[in-house]
Amino acid sequence: MSKLTGSCLCKAISYEAKSNIQKIVNCHCTLCRKMNGAAFSTYVVILQHDFNLLAGHLVSHSISSSTAKHFCGDCGTPVYNTNSNLGPIVILHVGSLDTDIETLPNVNIFCGSKLHWVENISQLPNLPK
Repeated sequence: MSKLTGSCLCKAISYEAKSNIQKIVNCHCTLCRKMNGAAFSTYVVILQHDFNLLAGHLVSHSISSSTAKHFCGDCGTPVYNTNSNLGPIVILHVGSLDTDIETLPNVNIFCGSKLHWVENISQLPNLPK
């Protein structure tokens, strides 16, 4: 089975995961926007036993009684989230992946709080750099 690999910006954190992807999700909730400083967040959901931290020390921050964000304590790169209400899964931040994912996201969630301009983002000019 092929693997996903990932790291943080400063390369202190590195991980690998079996590419047994359960779902790819775009989350538009206000919490994810605040937590990640982005218009929406894209996550790859994998089973916890498929995740292996290879190097570094992650810092955790409790978002709620069931949810935690795990990130690099040096550069702050978000690596993954956990939510005990969803079972033994790891919710990888796509931005932490070094491996390209060819699969499109399966679903957009929390669209009630989606920014109005996100629908037309593909119509913006695309510049190579």
